[in-house]
Amino acid sequence: MLAATLLAAAAAALAPLASAQSVNEPEKGKLYLGAWLDTADSASGAGDGDRPTLAIKRMGYNLHAFHYAQNIPVDTYPFPIEQIEATGLDALVFLTVYPRPTPWTVTDADINELATMCGKINNQGHRIVLRFGPEMNGPWNYYGQAPLKFIALWKRVFAALRRLAPATALVWAPSSGSGYPFGTPTAATLGQDEFNALDTNKDGAITAADDAYTPYYPGDDFVDWVGLSAYYYGPQYPWEDNVIPPAGTFEKLINVNGFYQNFAVAKNKPMLIAETAAAFHTNTPKGNGDGEFAVKQAFWRQYLTNATFLDQYERIKLISLFEFKKYEEKLSNGQDDLRDFRITNNSQILTAFMQDFAAVKSRYIEAVPLTPSATLAPPVPTRTGKDSSPTGTAGKNGASAATGSWAMGIVGAAAALLSLLA
Repeated sequence: MLAATLLAAAAAALAPLASAQSVNEPEKGKLYLGAWLDTADSASGAGDGDRPTLAIKRMGYNLHAFHYAQNIPVDTYPFPIEQIEATGLDALVFLTVYPRPTPWTVTDADINELATMCGKINNQGHRIVLRFGPEMNGPWNYYGQAPLKFIALWKRVFAALRRLAPATALVWAPSSGSGYPFGTPTAATLGQDEFNALDTNKDGAITAADDAYTPYYPGDDFVDWVGLSAYYYGPQYPWEDNVIPPAGTFEKLINVNGFYQNFAVAKNKPMLIAETAAAFHTNTPKGNGDGEFAVKQAFWRQYLTNATFLDQYERIKLISLFEFKKYEEKLSNGQDDLRDFRITNNSQILTAFMQDFAAVKSRYIEAVPLTPSATLAPPVPTRTGKDSSPTGTAGKNGASAATGSWAMGIVGAAAALLSLLA
């Protein structure tokens, strides 16, 4: 009787931990809509000169997240937080941080500078989701395909953020496993230890048969959110056909190598779609094809405004539109491919999107005016790392760790008592 009582008490204590939300995770059944805008100076011809305030005005909707990027060390490319502050909203800062150009020489001082910056932004009333070192499983990044070094660096960053910026969530976002390992990595190019870590099936080679994600995963205790990017470029390579995406295209993108199930569902992590859009090839020799409007609408209707999809994939908690027009790769005629990913800069397309969006608008949490005196109460992370600083000082969140320790102690006592009674 006593053992059963103890076990019931432990279960009751652990239940809130199992169901608790991660850092900055919206409530069940809700998600955020955000955008990565081309804020480069339009006067120079390099960009749109877009701003969060302008996007909000033309959409008639308060986007809840704005995506920016910078490097670490911070001073090599600081992002303009004032552009988000100009909205006057409690918008989430979606910040991508690239450790470059020499990722393995990032110092504790560099990491503390980043975490201190995030802490100051948190104190101004803005929560942050920080995507650190994205696409680390791809060889195109300085830090790519070096899982042992990457995880060690990641844990140092995680520890500093927990200590200095508790309203900042750390996002692990590899590249889609489609096409992995994106070449032929060897022990000579990677180093033997890194090669061994990536050779998950131990056949002496790194191929598509190896796990594209797990070797790079820092562990549940060190990851708040997971994420992927999901683009539609066309039905086949070379990407130059303006063709409506087949049904289920977006769903396939987030399920390559079981990503959604294995990392969002099985690990109970909120997931974000870090960058997403359908590309319209403006100068392709294949012509307009099905047309820009039809291609883009068919794609967003598969997920962004699709109630059935949002019900099925409820661990997706943030979708960030990629609002750029840019040159990428080559067309079959040798010209650079000018791709227009935007849906908010064309009045016909935007009007159609907002009409579709109205049907699911209640699922998305709209940003609200930021109260000048508002301060963020540090969230209670459901998962914390074993270290709380880059130098390895131990420390855990008091509430969750203490409750978990107390409950697990009861479990142990109950199990011991049951053993004696058996």
